[in-house]
Amino acid sequence: MPYSKQDLQNLYSLSLEDVDATLAACGLSLEQDEYADEQIQSGFDVIRKYFNEAQVGDFAAAAEMFNQLPSPKTKKTGRGKKSGNSSEQELGVTTVEDNDLDISQLLAQATSQCGTRISLTEASKILSACGLPDKEEYTSVECDRFVEACTLVKQQNKTYEEVAIHLGVATAPDDSLERQELLAEVQGIQSSVSSLSSTQTAQVMQALPQMSLEQLRAIKLQFLRDLNRELREYVESGRMQAEFQAAADTVIKEPFLTWSPINDAKNRSLNGDQQKSLPGS
Repeated sequence: MPYSKQDLQNLYSLSLEDVDATLAACGLSLEQDEYADEQIQSGFDVIRKYFNEAQVGDFAAAAEMFNQLPSPKTKKTGRGKKSGNSSEQELGVTTVEDNDLDISQLLAQATSQCGTRISLTEASKILSACGLPDKEEYTSVECDRFVEACTLVKQQNKTYEEVAIHLGVATAPDDSLERQELLAEVQGIQSSVSSLSSTQTAQVMQALPQMSLEQLRAIKLQFLRDLNRELREYVESGRMQAEFQAAADTVIKEPFLTWSPINDAKNRSLNGDQQKSLPGS
C-alpha cells in the first residue's frame, strides 16, 4: 500500500518537517505524492529506528549512518540513467550513477557534511547562490559546490550574497571613491523622501550598499524626482506658506505678510513719537 506524507505523519506521529527530514535522510525524493511499501521499509523505517533506539541524535548523523549501509543506489522515480538490463526497464527501475544525485540525496549529503538540517527553502536559495539550476540530478562537481556553499552558510554564517561572491557567481560591489561619494549622496537624499514608510526606509538603506554604481545613479535620479514632487506638493498645498507664517509670527509677534518698516513708522508716530523733518521740508 502506498503512503502519502500525511499518512506518514499520522502513522509515526511526526510533524511534516520531521517527515521531510526523514525522507531526505534516507535519500527519498520529497516531490513524490506517495511512497511504496518497499521505500518506507528500506529507508524511512530505518531512519526512524535509529532515533527510536537512540543510535543518533540528529538527521545529519542518521543520514551518514544510512549512507554507510551496503545497499544498491536504485530508485523508482523514473530519473537517472537507464540500466542496460531489459527487465529493470520493464519494471521502471533506473540506476543512478555514483556521481549523480537527485535533490533529496544532495540534501542528505549536505546535511551530513554540515551537521545540521537544511530546509528546502534554504536549499533553493543556496542553489541560486551557487549558480546552479533547479534540476533533477547533480554531478559530483555540482554536489561539491553545493556542499561548500552549505558549509559557508550553516557553519560560517555567510550570507547568500557573500556565498555568491565567494564562488564567483556575483562580484563584490565597486569600492571606488566615486561610488562611496555617490552612496553617501543617495543615502542623504533618501532620508529626505517622506513618502517612504519606516519599513521601506530600512529596506532601502540595507540594499543601497549592495548596489552597483549604475544602480546608485538610477536610484538617485528616482529619489530626486520623488523629492521634487513632494516639494511641489508642499508649496502648492499652502503648507509651506502657513509654516513660514507661523515661524514669523513666533519671532516678530506680527503677521509676516502685513509687516513693513513703513507701517512700523506710522505706529510709532501715533504713539507720540516725533518724526524728524527732512531737509527742505
